Amino acid sequence: MNDASPNLTTQKKVCALLLAGGAGTRMNGQDKGLLHWRERPMAHWVAEALSTVATPVLISANRSLEEYRLLGDVLQDSPDFKNQGPLAGLLSGMTEARKRGFDAVLVCPCDTPGIQPDVFQRLLTAWQQNPDLPVIAECDGRAHPLHGVYPVSLVGLLEAQLRGDNRRVMVFAETAGVKTLDCPDAAEAFKNKNRPEDLVS
Repeated sequence: MNDASPNLTTQKKVCALLLAGGAGTRMNGQDKGLLHWRERPMAHWVAEALSTVATPVLISANRSLEEYRLLGDVLQDSPDFKNQGPLAGLLSGMTEARKRGFDAVLVCPCDTPGIQPDVFQRLLTAWQQNPDLPVIAECDGRAHPLHGVYPVSLVGLLEAQLRGDNRRVMVFAETAGVKTLDCPDAAEAFKNKNRPEDLVS
């Protein structure tokens, strides 16, 4: 995961966080992460890609817990932030990562199964240059705040935003001083599979 450079930033510990806690409203209420794309559940593709660059894989899930435990350590949203969207999952993941002594989480949603380990590795490398700030992917001028690296030191900031009833992921990232990493060759990797018809591509 880290190279052997003497630079202190390479000593930072990062674990992976797979976000699979959504309601799947555009998938007729089905659990998106367990829907098949190219003959495998979407969450399996993402967990595999994450695990090649960061371990353990923490999984934010609010149902199908036994199935997700096959892929990693399952976390549920805090009772205070139930049904608060992906930021609640990010908060539970960052909180658990901090408890385990990790410095940051490498995060990805379950509905981008085309994501490749190379993108994650580039995000980690970029984050190591300034590990106090989050780094997220950008492609074709669009930011992807749920594909990035978030320091666990931001737990307090995130919790305060959720208590203020603001669930916007980009607001949190910008408030935290986010840096963006241009990934011009990864447009396909960031395509969300949000609707049943997306799963046939």
